[in-house]
This record gives sequence, structure tokens and C-alpha cells, in this order.
Amino acid sequence: MLQIRHTFVALLFVLLGCSGLYAQQTDTVSTQRPKIGIALSGGGAKGAAHIGVLKYLEEIGIPIDCVAGTSMGSIIGGLYSLGYTPDEMAALIADMDWSVYMSNNVDRYYQSSTIRARQSTYLFSVPFGSGNFAEKSFNILSTLPSGVINGASLINLFNRLSIGYNDSIDFKKLPIPFSCVATDILTGDSVILDHGLFPKAIRSSMAIPGVFSPVEWEGHLLADGGLVNNFPVDLCLQMGADFVIGVELAEELRTNPEDMKSLPQQLSQYLSIAVQNNRSQNRQLCNLYMHPDITGYNMLSFSKNAIDTMVARGYLCAKAHHKELMELKAKLETYGPCSKTLQAPRVRVVQNNDSIWLSSVLYKGVLATDAHWLINKSGLRSGTVSTIDEIQKAIGILMGTESYASILYKLLPDDTVSPVDTSLNSYRLLIQFEPAEPHLLSLGFRYDSQEKAALLFHLGINEQRLSGFKLGIDANLNYNIRLGTKLSWCNMGLGDINFAYRYHNCTLNLSLSDTSRYSVWKVNHHNFSLFLSEFHLRDITFAFGIDENFYSNGHSFSLDNVLYDGMFHFDNAKGFFGAFFHSLFDNLDNAYFATRGFYGLADIGWHVDNNNLFRQLDLSFLDFNISAQTYLQVTPTITVIPQLNSRLVVSKSSAWYDNLVGGSVPGRYLDHQLAFMGLIRPIRVDDFAAIARVDLRYQLFSKVYLYFMPNVIYSSDWPRRIDASHHFNFGFALRAAYDSPLGPVSLDFNWNDFTHRASLYLNIGYVF
Repeated sequence: MLQIRHTFVALLFVLLGCSGLYAQQTDTVSTQRPKIGIALSGGGAKGAAHIGVLKYLEEIGIPIDCVAGTSMGSIIGGLYSLGYTPDEMAALIADMDWSVYMSNNVDRYYQSSTIRARQSTYLFSVPFGSGNFAEKSFNILSTLPSGVINGASLINLFNRLSIGYNDSIDFKKLPIPFSCVATDILTGDSVILDHGLFPKAIRSSMAIPGVFSPVEWEGHLLADGGLVNNFPVDLCLQMGADFVIGVELAEELRTNPEDMKSLPQQLSQYLSIAVQNNRSQNRQLCNLYMHPDITGYNMLSFSKNAIDTMVARGYLCAKAHHKELMELKAKLETYGPCSKTLQAPRVRVVQNNDSIWLSSVLYKGVLATDAHWLINKSGLRSGTVSTIDEIQKAIGILMGTESYASILYKLLPDDTVSPVDTSLNSYRLLIQFEPAEPHLLSLGFRYDSQEKAALLFHLGINEQRLSGFKLGIDANLNYNIRLGTKLSWCNMGLGDINFAYRYHNCTLNLSLSDTSRYSVWKVNHHNFSLFLSEFHLRDITFAFGIDENFYSNGHSFSLDNVLYDGMFHFDNAKGFFGAFFHSLFDNLDNAYFATRGFYGLADIGWHVDNNNLFRQLDLSFLDFNISAQTYLQVTPTITVIPQLNSRLVVSKSSAWYDNLVGGSVPGRYLDHQLAFMGLIRPIRVDDFAAIARVDLRYQLFSKVYLYFMPNVIYSSDWPRRIDASHHFNFGFALRAAYDSPLGPVSLDFNWNDFTHRASLYLNIGYVF
């Protein structure tokens, strides 16, 4: 009986305990405030308006419990979910150089001298591979880039902005839970990204097809989420939001053809068409809908003034909903005080100039021999102090080799104590290399009023490899034909060993003393050279070796002449054996419209007639070529460009090496031609010529320039048929130039006191 009584008492205590627990759980549910979510649409640069909305919500105390975003909305929402404040985001977005992040371009400062020359010559270059030889697959098309922009710069940016959360993670565990949307271009389905690598997820959500290359993600091939769900209110609800604030930036479909002329307008229209079906549904799902006024701005309005204005407009849009927001806040406060809370520590913010301790630096995706060279080149080593600026500079230098399609880096927090300064935060630096396709096809085009249209083709085999054999083939097809090929061995240390052949067939219209006459001179030039050159240097180029030159008066280049007479005419050719040293310094910030920097050239050549090579070496002769120019920006719109160009021939024994002066492009007809403004047809002078020139450039508009380009020449033997005692002559050009996407476009008005003739010269495209 006693045992039954004890059992009954125990059951009673258990029931009372369960009842109390149930009551506690019920009370907890009933007092838990509704979860507030925010859905941020895509819209390119217009997404800056999201920042203004978030700023106002924080000011009046509306907490955000979860964030869903698409494309630019995923960037703003993702940063907010990491703990960035609206003011921090506004400063980040406004101060970014979006021309770098929205392109594959490497700043000229980081490029090697070889890459700089290519960038200022060709319209475009396309890397390609040879397929899979092991499987006997030679599908070159499959190796071409899948998008104009690979997005590596953006990945590195997001990695840097998400330190502490840039490794694989559940996005629900971010300071504010986050999800974003991407499109699987294999199936057309939407893909919700709520786990994995946070920077990669953001990059996937904004991968505009044809602009950014798609991203591989767990068996999917992802592109911009705006194609299927540009306004992810439904995703916000799936994350558990009880109340959704939706901020949409997509515009209504344009019906006026006049509003569809620019690329940004067309991209915006395509996006609006793609999301037309689910836009109205997601609007209806919103508890509070906002549509900031971004009239006058488009997807590419990334200037600082535009960003600041759109942030302000987003703020005003949210403020216009003040009454509804305060009603929401009043309801939330019935559950207790409400304010912004983070469920996890906010992201680690490392400023660009903050010193950090690199406990380890790991190079992944490269051979051990390459890694050693890369470490020396970049200076990034384990156990050193560095800054974000220094890391980004080092990555830029490595990207400047163009041997890698992308170089991704991320900093992972580490507990290692710096032996240099215990106050420094410690990080592991991981650098992932993706090799570029080995081969390169480049195309250049230009037009001028002298030689008319010209095409330049370049094929580089293994050109984008750091080391090994490389082969380059060039064809300049215009009025004056140039052909060339170069075989190189790059050995990662001592420089490149090169064997090259160049052929040039040109017709020169030489100016005479009579103002209405000129003489015609047809020249065939063959050059063979064996030389050693620099290996991936940036500001300095040098080469030295031996060469053989053949010059002859020849016919114009034609297929018939090549088939029947060949390209070589040794019966009337003059041959010269020689040695040469070439050096170039170039740290200009722009190849054509620089505002700072110095450009200097020094060449030395030794030549001897082949007939005297083994008999009378005392008949050999030397030539020296020195050129220099610098850019001095006096005001933001005025730049002064002083220049000096000179050439001296010592003990010359052949007229083939006479100085050639004239034209605006040096080396256009013969290698030793000096440019002289005011004289578009060159003239032959004797052993010494020096040209002093000072250009005055005025920037009329952002890409429009006006030049005054006076120069004076001194020659030891200016043509005697005029005046044997007259050593100085003057010329000038007035130029209007436009920095177009296809290269510089310029129109020159020329005059000189030698021929006393005025002339016009038009150039369209990069000079080659």
C-alpha cells in the first residue's frame, strides 16, 4: 500500500513538471516577437539605394532578422548580414574603383613590359587551349572564355570583406541569417544559396550571362539570379520571416525606342522582361513594399556622385513610409524593446593600411619551381608583416604576368602570436592560382590617311606560360607589309633566349625641297636576330644580342612577286652583320593619354658590311639612339610633355643607315626613323639629328583632348639643296584626339618651315 502511494506521488510530480514545462513553452511562443525580413532586388549600381533604406530602418529602430537578396541586392544584403553598417557600406561602394572590379583589367602599373606593349597595340586578345591531347580532343572552341569578365577581382574583394566568414559556412549562422538567389543555366531553375563559400555565393548571384563567366556550384552552373527571381520576397518568407519589407529597383518595361539606345538601358530592359512573371507575385507577398526613385541612373552608374545620390534617394523612399514603419515598430515593442542585434560576432574589418602578421602563406595550384619564383616576385612569405594594400599589390604583379586566368586569395584568422609585435592580428594567407589557357590570338585594327586600313594578327603559342618554349607569329597587313616570328626559351631566371625573324616591305614617299614634289623609295628589309631579353620585368625592358640585316630596293609586296621572285632578293641586297643593345624604361600611367610618368629609350648598334666582315673590320660603324619624354600635370586639365629624340651614326659607311626624320610615329618605315611633328612625309638627313619637342595638352572633356605640339630639329647635315649652313628647322601640329574604346582617334593639322606645306593626318585606332 505504501509502495502504491509513493508511485502515485511520483506520477503527480512528473505530471506537474510536464504541465509547468508546457506552460513555459507556451508562454515563450506567445511572447516571441515577429521575425522581420528584408528582400533586396537586383539592379546593378542602382542597388546603392538599398543602403539608404537600411540606414533609415536602423535610425528608427526596425530590427532585421533575415536578409534575402539577388544580384546587387545580394552584395548589399550580404555585407549587411556580416555586420557592416549602412554608413560603412556607403563608403565602401562609393570608394571602390568599379572599373577594376567589373573587368579583367590589370592596372598598367602591375603589367610586365611585354603585356603593356600588347595592351596598347591590340583591340582584343583571346586566350585558348588545344583541347585534351590525351583523349585526342582538339575542340579549341570549348577552351574559349565563357564570359568577358571572370570575376576574380570581385571574389578577392568579397573574401577581404568577409574575413572570419570567408570559409565554408552555414549562412544561417552569419551575424544576420542570409540567403541569395542564382540561376542554374543548365536547367533554368532558381538555386537558393544558403551555405558554402559566402564570397562565391555573392559572385554567383550577380553573374550576368555573357558579361561574367558562370560559376560552378555543387553540380550547378550558376548565373545571375535576376533571370529567375530578381525580387526574392518568397525566399525571405521561406527563411521564416513573419513580416517582409521588400525593396525593388527594377523598372517598368520601356515602350519608347528612344529609351533603348544604350547598353545599360538594354540590360535593364532584358532583366525586366526576364522577371516580369514573378514580379507581381512577389510584390503581393510583401508586407511593406518600397520602390526608390532612381530615375536618371542605370545599372552601370558607379560614379561616386551617382552612388551618393542613390543612397540618399533610398533613404528618402524609406522615410516616406515613416508612418507604416512606426506602426510596425509599435507592434514589435509590445514584445519588449527592439533594436538591431547580431547573433554572431560581426565580420573582422581590416583596413587597407592595417599591419597584419602572416603566420603562413600557401601557394596552391602551381608547380614547386613556379612557386619559388612567385614568392620572390610577390614578396609574400610566411612569417612576415604585411598589409592588405601590399597583398593586393603583390597579387596585381602576379596577375600582370597574364600566366593565370585568376588568382584568388583569402585571409583566415589564426591564433599564432606574432614574434615581431604581439598586438598584431595573425592570419593564414591562402592564394589559389588558376592557370590561363596557354595560347593567345590577338587582333588589331587601325586606319590612317596615309596607309589606309591596316590589320594586325598575332598568334602566340604557349605565350601565357611562365616558362618553356614560346612561339609568336605576327602579320601586319597594310600598305607596308610587316611579317615576323619569334621563338623563345624562358627559363624563369636568367632571361629569355630568343631567335627572331622580321620582314618589312615598305614604300616611302620622301619629302623634297620642292613643296609639291616627293620621291618614292621602295624598300625590302629582312632582319634575323639572336638575343637575350628580360623576364617579366615591369618598368624596364632590355635586349642584347647579334643580328643580320638585309636591305634592298625592291618591288611592292604582292602574292605574284612572292611566288615568282620570292621574298629575298640577294642579288641586289646589301647585308650587314652586327650586335645591339636595347633598353627601355616606361612607368607611364597610360600608353596614349598619360598624366604622369617617364618614358626613356636607349639603343646602341654596331654594324659591318658583310663583304668586310672578315677583311676590314675597321669599316664597321656605330649608331646611338636616345629618346626621352616625361609628363607633368600642371592642372587637372593641362599636361606639359617635354621630349627629346636623337640619333647619331659614327663612321657610317652605308646610306641605308642615314637618319630618317618625319611623321608622327617613330620607326614606321625603318627602325631608325625619328618622328617630327609638322612633316608627315619623312626626309633623309645625315649622321646626327636631335629633335626637341614640348607638347601642351588640354583635356576638353573626359575623353577629348586638344594638343599644341611644336618641335625643332638640329641636324649636322640638313639637306644641302636648301642651305648648307641651315642646321635648325621648325614644325608643329595641332591635334584633336578622342580616347575611344577602339583606341585613340586623332586629327592633326601639320606645318613645317622646310617644305612650307600644311597637311592633315587622320588616325583611328592603336598605333602599330
